[in-house]
Amino acid sequence: MIKRFIDWIIAKIIIDKTERRDFTINEYQVFWCSLGENIGDEENGKGDYFRRPVLVFKKFNNNIFWGTPLSTKIKDNKYYVKILLKDEEVSAMISQLRVLNTKRLDEYVGYVSRVDFIKIQNRIIDIIRR
Repeated sequence: MIKRFIDWIIAKIIIDKTERRDFTINEYQVFWCSLGENIGDEENGKGDYFRRPVLVFKKFNNNIFWGTPLSTKIKDNKYYVKILLKDEEVSAMISQLRVLNTKRLDEYVGYVSRVDFIKIQNRIIDIIRR
């Protein structure tokens, strides 16, 4: 597979120069997010802006949050949590949880239920305690 690092650098420059979008984020929400072209097993985005859906797990302020990428490939093990998003099963890839800037966010997708959010939260706590 040929990596698209140069394309990502160009997209990242455009994203960085973009004015912050006029919206607020909250935990439970899912947005399309430009994750980039990454190294090894780090999750990549797709398309021209290297996007994939990301769950806002913890908001620190209006610019920074912890986000966990979502996938339509269903897995349910200690690093993936099966949840529902808009009546569709997806997997939250909690091993890919990372700090993100809101400039990476594009359009709002939806939100996860409180029950599913707590499942993700508990799994992360379990991993940290080990």
